[in-house]
This record gives sequence, C-alpha cells and structure tokens, in this order.
Amino acid sequence: MTVNSPSETGLRRRRALAETELPYQCMSESHPATQEEEGEVQRGHDDSPFVLERGRVGLELIFLGVVWVVTAGLLWHGLSLDIWRDETIGAGAYPVFALIGLLAITSVLIAKALAVRELTLYAPFQPGLQEDLRLRQIAVFMARKLGIRISVVTKDGEGRFSALWKGLRAGQRGDALTVVTSDMTSLPNFHAAAFCQGRMEPVGGLFFDPDVLLVRHDSSWKKPVDLQHEDRPVRLGFGHHQDVHHAVDTWLAHTQGLVFQPSYSADVPSLLAALRRGEIDATVLCYSQARLAISSGQVRCIGIFSEPQWKPAGTEEFTTVSECGTRIVSGHWAALMVPADMASRKKTRLAMAFAEANDALVLPDDSDMSARPWCFLSREDMKGIVDTQQHCFQQIGFEKGARDSRTEGKTVGLVVAIAGLAIFPVAMLELGFVVSAFLYIATLTLLLWPKLTPAKAALSVAVSAFLSIGSYLLFNKVFSVVLPTSNLLGGLLP
Repeated sequence: MTVNSPSETGLRRRRALAETELPYQCMSESHPATQEEEGEVQRGHDDSPFVLERGRVGLELIFLGVVWVVTAGLLWHGLSLDIWRDETIGAGAYPVFALIGLLAITSVLIAKALAVRELTLYAPFQPGLQEDLRLRQIAVFMARKLGIRISVVTKDGEGRFSALWKGLRAGQRGDALTVVTSDMTSLPNFHAAAFCQGRMEPVGGLFFDPDVLLVRHDSSWKKPVDLQHEDRPVRLGFGHHQDVHHAVDTWLAHTQGLVFQPSYSADVPSLLAALRRGEIDATVLCYSQARLAISSGQVRCIGIFSEPQWKPAGTEEFTTVSECGTRIVSGHWAALMVPADMASRKKTRLAMAFAEANDALVLPDDSDMSARPWCFLSREDMKGIVDTQQHCFQQIGFEKGARDSRTEGKTVGLVVAIAGLAIFPVAMLELGFVVSAFLYIATLTLLLWPKLTPAKAALSVAVSAFLSIGSYLLFNKVFSVVLPTSNLLGGLLP
C-alpha cells in the first residue's frame, strides 16, 4: 500500500465507496443489491439510523418458552401447598420461591431475546492496550455515523468464550460485529482466513502485517527465487513455535517444491542473531518484528509475502513474492467482520462508517518502532487479502476450514434438555431423584463442554454427583420434602 497523508487516504476511501464499481464478490449472493440500494451507494451517504433486527425465534426461544410454561404450571399447583405452617416455613415454601425466581429469570431472558439490541463489537485485544484503545475510538466514530449505540466487549484469549466465537454466535442474530485476527495460536495466518469462509466477511481492515523474507546483510541472495539455486537444503527460520502451524512453511514445500531445514522460534531476537551468525540462511518474520533490524542494516529483506497494493508504509521498495511469479499473501491481519449473510446494504453502510472512523483516528508516526504498523484497508482490499489466503490454504490440501461444531453441540444440548424435562418425572419414579438428576446433569455437561478432555469429563461427573446428592439432602433435611429414592441408594442416603 502506498504512503498517503490522512486526508488523501480518507478522500480516496470515500470516493471508492461512493463509486458504483463495488466488486460483485464483495456482495452476498443471497442478498443481491437492489437498484434502490445501489442508488444510495452512488449518493455516498445515508443519514437514516442503522436498523437492527429483533431476536430470531430459534431453538433457544422455544426452549425458554417451554421452561416458562412448565414453570408457570408448577407454580400454579405449588400455590396450593402449605407455605406457612404454625408460623414457620412449610414444605411448599421452597418450591414456590424457587419457581417464582425461575419464572422471573425466564421472563427476563425472553424479553431480552425479543428486544431491539444495541450493536455489540467483540474485540480480541487486551483491555487498556494501544490496539484496544484505538478500536474503542473507532467504535465511537462509527456510532455517531450510524446513529446507534455500539458497545465494545473485550474477549481476549481463545476458545468458545473468545471474541471470535462470541462474535460469530451473536452475529447470527444480526446485532454484533467482531474483530477477527490471525494472530492466534489456534487459528493463525491461513487458518483464520479459512475459518471465515462462508461464515464472515470483512467490511474493512485494521492492519495487515505481512511476512518478509530476510537474509544477512552480506548475503548474495537478491530475490526469493535465489533460495531455489542451492544444492543443499536451505536452513530457513520461522518466527513462531513449532507446534503453531503457521502454514507458510507447508505452502513453500508443497507448492514451490522448496527443500529446507526449518528452525522454529518465537524468540525473534535470538532468531535474528542466529541469522547474523550464519547458523541459518534466511528467516521468515512479520514486518513489525523485523523492521527495526531492517532499518538498522542488520538484515536485508529480499521478499515480502504480499501483493503490491497491500504493502504497509515503509515497504514500498521490497520485492513482492508475487512479482516473482508466485501469488501468496502471508502475515498477520485484523479485520472488522460481519456475518456473510448480512444484507449488502448494511455491509456497505458499515464499510462507509468504518472508513470515515479510520480517517478521523490519529495514528502514531511511522517512525514509532514499538507498535505494530496499523494500516487501514478498505473493504475491497481486506476481502482480497482474506480470499488470497483462503486460496493458499486450499492449495496445501487442508480441509476447507475449521468445522463449526458450536451450533451443532448447542442444538443437541437443547434437544437433550427438552427431552430430559419430559422424561425426568417418569425416570425419577423408577430410578429415584438422585440417579435421575445425576444422569440428566452429567449428560448435559458432557455434551456442552467445549473441547472435552478426560479432566473435564471427570469434573463434570463430580459436579453432577455433588448437585444431585446435595439437592436431595437440601429438600429432605432442610425443607422436609420427601423425594423418591432408588433401592440402590435407599440404604446409603438418609
């Protein structure tokens, strides 16, 4: 990407978004743009508020409705029990109070599901750091442009409680955005782009930090193709742990036939020191990790894994790998993502607001070597980076992307929960309360545990046993409510 002043960059973005030549690939096939929507894009502005959809009536809402109906019916019957007896709490007090609480909680959840929500932006950055503060500033500008409140929720880390999964799940309701980054252990580089395929699409990029190919300052190699002219395997270093499959090494071996001896290290200074000592021939690092060593002349860049139009500032003179006849985009990026099935008009509104918010944001000087170089990319540029990485991912023979088992697991859990509510009273009469409750709770926890491991399974069984036995003793000893018990446990439990 060429260097432009903030005003020139903002003017270029606004003109690009106001043009009618938005690429067809940036539009959802299931939501083609109408003539009316195209006219709004041509005018370049839309002052109407950004309208959010109400909660969708899915399995969650059906389940809450079933719980509400069952709870209301049990409460109606529970009011006929003795709540007070001889000026003390009777046997019916605890069930009635518990049912009232459950009815109130369920009513709140149903009202929340049907209410018009604010727009939530899930962020993977650590709270209080530079990237988090920049994103919050962008959210403030976007909120003013769209005429709607945007709440930034930080979910740093990985797994199902991270920004990636939270944004993906909430985005299906049409009221959430998420920042997806390839700087994750579980979804690095090509893998993050493959994960988004068919699920999420970018409306703009926060930064693209491409990988660069480095050699010693006195090396005779001038271009990436020079690595192929060695009689021995190239000693090639990579700036990440060996157990993190960054995919660029596999891509070089499978598609380019490059024979090399890899060295992996997340300690960048040690890797650069090994390069200078001649222990390795070349190394692949992100530009932000190596730009200080490049600017000081310690190492020399002979190739950048980017297309010419996506180069960050300071890399204009670097030779791209694509200029040598190989199209690849590798490196860390972060993009503002929306659900792939969102209406094209909303995607365009968000892209315009995102671009204008970036224009208003003051970035640090390019000479600041301590921070990752943020270089905002338009919707089209970010889409091109993600699409190219998806193509590279498919070239090396991996599956299309990470399988989304979250929705399937939650659906199975809801089905088991609803079926269990119907079977539980009958099972309780035959097996007793403790055994029935244990089987019910253990089955649900085992199904809904993300990435179930033996330790998590043992914890689920222990918690299920504690809850089932504890509930039985609570009803029996404290509230004098006699619950059915099985013959097996009849002599063990009082």
